[in-house]
Amino acid sequence: VPTQKAASALSLDRRPTKLYFAYGSNLHVKQMNRRCPNSKFIGKARLANYRWQINQRGYANVIQAEGHWVDGLVYEIDDIDEAKLDINEGVAKNAYNKRYMTVLLHRAQSALYRRPVAWIVEKGGPAAVGRQAKLMAQGRRENSLLHWQDDVLIYVSPNCTIDSHPKEEYVNRINLGIADARALGVDEDYIRNCIRPFIPETTEKSPSVPALETPRTKML
Repeated sequence: VPTQKAASALSLDRRPTKLYFAYGSNLHVKQMNRRCPNSKFIGKARLANYRWQINQRGYANVIQAEGHWVDGLVYEIDDIDEAKLDINEGVAKNAYNKRYMTVLLHRAQSALYRRPVAWIVEKGGPAAVGRQAKLMAQGRRENSLLHWQDDVLIYVSPNCTIDSHPKEEYVNRINLGIADARALGVDEDYIRNCIRPFIPETTEKSPSVPALETPRTKML
């Protein structure tokens, strides 16, 4: 007879799930764990023909832009996590809308694929588990992990699409997300060319927000 704890875990595992594409502060795995404790890491992904911005509300957004792309992380979430995300993203207040889009998904190495986000945090975070996963993958040949994935949940703000400056508290959260995204395989060129025009690097001194630049990354 399963214990109550085991039965509860089994019940959670059987809940319907969906994939969620994070491109803003939810790149920070510790924040994602706080907001969506049942979530699992799937891999990194690319949303084509959109670009990253900080909009006039001071938060990250993606807007249509032919030839550009947005890179991010993909998590598996259940309905409990989704309800919490809806609150955090201000869906009821129309701050963000929910869209289901197709992304080019690069599934994580087997050592990290579908690992609970809570496990990643417990093991020291993306930098620590990423190094371990690379060591485990050495000498092991894995099947192609790249494919188009339909019906991925993305939160977008279609009514606020003017390039602007980030809220002060948001800068540090995005920088924490950048560090985790980098550790989990998001390209440095993308970070430099698409996010850095809006988000200064965090230093010990409070940095001034730079003048807006036009993001340079375009699809080749």
